[in-house]
This record gives sequence, C-alpha cells and structure tokens, in this order.
Amino acid sequence: MEQQLYHLTLLLSGITCLVMAASLYYNNFYYRDYRIYKRSRVLTALSLSAFGIGFLLHLYFGWRTYWPSAATALSVTYFHMGGTMLSWSHASLLNPEYLKRFRVIRDMTALVVNIVTLWTGVFFDISFLTGIGIGIFLTHVTWMSTDFMRTYLRASRLVRELPITKENAHWWTIRAQHSTFYGQRSMSIACYLIILFGLGSIIMTALLPHAVWPYSVLLCVGNAVFCYIYYSLDNYGAVIEAATNATEDIYQR
Repeated sequence: MEQQLYHLTLLLSGITCLVMAASLYYNNFYYRDYRIYKRSRVLTALSLSAFGIGFLLHLYFGWRTYWPSAATALSVTYFHMGGTMLSWSHASLLNPEYLKRFRVIRDMTALVVNIVTLWTGVFFDISFLTGIGIGIFLTHVTWMSTDFMRTYLRASRLVRELPITKENAHWWTIRAQHSTFYGQRSMSIACYLIILFGLGSIIMTALLPHAVWPYSVLLCVGNAVFCYIYYSLDNYGAVIEAATNATEDIYQR
C-alpha cells in the first residue's frame, strides 16, 4: 500500500508539473510584446518540466527501493536544473538586465560539473565524489538564492524611492492595489518554498534512504509548491504592462 501510494503521487506530480509547463508555454503568445515576461514563462516551463520528468523517471526506474544513491543523484539533478531555470526566470523580472552571459556561463558550469561529479560517484560507487556533487549543488543553490535576494531587495528599494508623477501614477496605483512589488513578493515566496522543498527532500533522502512513505508526503507538499509557482507567475500577467513600465522606470533612473 505504501509503495502504491508513492507511485501514485509520483505519477500525479509528474503529470501536474508537465501540464502546468505546457500551459505556461502554450499561453505565451498572449505576451509576445513583453520579451522578459515571455522568456520568464518559458524558463519556468522548463523548470516545471525538469521536475515533472524527474518524478516520472523515479516512477519508471524505482531506484528509491534498491539503489538509493542513484535516486538521490536523480533528485539532485532535476532540483538543480529546475532551480537554475527558476532563478533565471524570477530574477529577470526584477531586473531585466540580470541574465547576462557571465551568469549563464557561471550557472551552467556549476550545473554541468555537479551532474558529472555526482553521477560519476554513483556509477563507480565513490562516495567522496557523490558528496562533492551534493556539496556543489548546495553551494550553488545558496549562491543563486543570495543573488536573487539581493536583486529583490534592490528592486524593492528603488521602487520605494521612485517619486509618484503623472507618468507613473497608473502603475503605482496598481502596485498599491496588489500591496506587493508587482507580485514579486509572491514570487520570492515561491523561490523560498522550492528551496526549502529541495533541501528538505535531500535531507530526508540522507536520513531515510530506504523509507518510502516520507516521499509521498514530500510530493504532496511539492505539488502545492509547484501550483503556487504557476499561480504567482501566471497572475503576474494581469499587471504585466504596469510592472514592465515600473521596472523600466527604476532601472533607467
């Protein structure tokens, strides 16, 4: 029963993530005039796809019960890929110039080195390399989280300092109505949730490598997190014109 419940939650979680990813990508044509937001939706769709495919691979291979190190490596791989895409997506909405070449090269290098090191350790049963791979993942996630937080705080400070004029009164009113920085607070919450979910999953895997029931609980929590990410980004489209104007204003000062 425990195993069946785990398989069911994996299947439902994988399908849910892929459906939300397809929805973000399919509905993107509505926002063809908003380059940054359109790219952000694509990156979030890629992030959700990474998680969805990862869950379905867990279901297909069933490594959790007989090869826990491979199951951990798979989890770290799609969490790292999905987290990187999510970081690029949300930070770019706060700062249109965020996704520069050096950041892409930096993050992709960390991702590739992590995956190669991690899976080399798993396939050749070298626990030292596996530990290094997980260490690279945790370090890079902390780095991206700090980067995002700095971007968020800077954008929030700039928008608070921007004086209200006739030209920006429209989007300022929208900001007041939403009581957030154009939905970015909900997006920052989404980023924190995915970080906590990822770290919780890795810790749970380390503490209970052969247990199955905790992952059913984690997957249910994860589904709620992914739905919140989808909702927060999709809801951002309701104020995209005002948000785009505001972001341009604060970075052109």
